[in-house]
Amino acid sequence: MASDKVLQRGQFSKLLGCIKLLENCCTDCDISEGFIRQKTNDRQAIIEMDLTSILDANDLSLSLIKQKVMLLRTFELDDNVKVPDENIVIRTEEQSYKFIDPLSKMTFRKPMKKFLDNSYIPADKFAEMITCKEEDLVFNVTASAYICKRIKAICEGFQTNSIKCEMNQLAGLLRISTVDNTNTSEVVTISLNTEMPNSYFNMISLPFSLELNSDIKLNVYKTSGKVLLCKFDQKFFGIPMTIFTRVSLMTEA
Repeated sequence: MASDKVLQRGQFSKLLGCIKLLENCCTDCDISEGFIRQKTNDRQAIIEMDLTSILDANDLSLSLIKQKVMLLRTFELDDNVKVPDENIVIRTEEQSYKFIDPLSKMTFRKPMKKFLDNSYIPADKFAEMITCKEEDLVFNVTASAYICKRIKAICEGFQTNSIKCEMNQLAGLLRISTVDNTNTSEVVTISLNTEMPNSYFNMISLPFSLELNSDIKLNVYKTSGKVLLCKFDQKFFGIPMTIFTRVSLMTEA
């Protein structure tokens, strides 16, 4: 039995913007009950987005999202175009999704879940994979939208997708360097919540490379052994987005 979800133009554009954020790190997008929670293609991170303010508890699975976003952009109206009803309907049928407005209709066949490169991670399985306990917090720091933009530019200029976090006693900093370490930039200083030995870890630059124009709150937790958990919280036009990644703690010689 078909079901319809009616979106205003602004909601539809925001939904496409959220999905587009993933297109360089995920092949597919698997939304379940209004949530994205899936691994990146390289399996280095888990991305979680709460889209319930747009989709309520509806599902939407799209394969090859770069292509799908390009196609769905055709539903966006030019300023000089007037239609009697500016809403867009997402109709969920047994085998397909239909996107409908007064001017056109587009149908995508539902992908088979087992063939998705990036599939939804259920809440119970996610709870087994990721644990964030406040007593295990090593540090938390917030990078402003401007600093995030600067970090993105430095990573692109240095041609690296890695950011080094150096820690010693109760102080830390984020450093970006070229592969040969001939060029380097210190971008964020950190006050640690717990004393750490002279050590470091390398984390992905993905959270800073997204076109979000958002502050990023970074929380780093101890997990087990020499493994830490990085949790990046940010927003895209009010939509909460969190990226989780594990890193290995290494001791400086």
